[in-house]
Amino acid sequence: MRRVLVSAVLASGLFGCASPQRLAAELVAAATPGHLRPVVACWEKEYEASGFEGEYMATIDLEISSSEVIESARVTALEPTGESRSELDTGPFRACLEKAFVGIELPSEEDADGPGYSSIVGASVRNYKIAFLGDQDERRKRAGGRQAHVLIGPRADRCQGLYVYHPPRDTSALFTEIALGKARAESARGKDRDQHARELQKTYDLQLELAARLRADLADTSLPPVNRKRLTEALDTARTEARATGAAIGCKPFEDPR
Repeated sequence: MRRVLVSAVLASGLFGCASPQRLAAELVAAATPGHLRPVVACWEKEYEASGFEGEYMATIDLEISSSEVIESARVTALEPTGESRSELDTGPFRACLEKAFVGIELPSEEDADGPGYSSIVGASVRNYKIAFLGDQDERRKRAGGRQAHVLIGPRADRCQGLYVYHPPRDTSALFTEIALGKARAESARGKDRDQHARELQKTYDLQLELAARLRADLADTSLPPVNRKRLTEALDTARTEARATGAAIGCKPFEDPR
């Protein structure tokens, strides 16, 4: 397959040749958070794991097929930026990004998530830079969702459980946090829509974590029948409640996580 070498370094002059320049511009425009949801999910998990601190600039090489499917990705650099620098090991984040890109099919035409990208040949993309920014208000205002190479976290993909405890925590702690989350969400209802949505999201994450904890407990083959019955009923309830909360934040249909 004939391939075109595309340099997507956004801060530089790109190309003198019209065709690669057009492809680079189309790629940058099409690579919106909505089109890169698996990549955004990696960032959301990393951002929460860092305690909502730290920002990164990633440099990535991509191979894109003539059918607009990303076939491979290699992170060549992942540098912390901004005032607060995360001290976490970036290895898992790097691995997550490389896996997340593979298989993404960029739309050939504009859709609700942004412009399309199309080429009659494959493309080898070198030095494509993506800025992973935090959730600070000023940064969100500055980016405004208009820059295709900027991903803002957390929670661009609200339907994926974003809890960071592995293994999930004990059920007693989760039941307590879920009750508090529901109370905070109810308190914000009708007063602060953003706060209400955020509390619902946190509650949803906790409910997914609870379901994961209960499934792990049920995997114990030595459980007495009465305990198994109780845990099975609790899991059914947790799934039902997660389904209801998920619907409230627009996550339908509910899919049992992991």
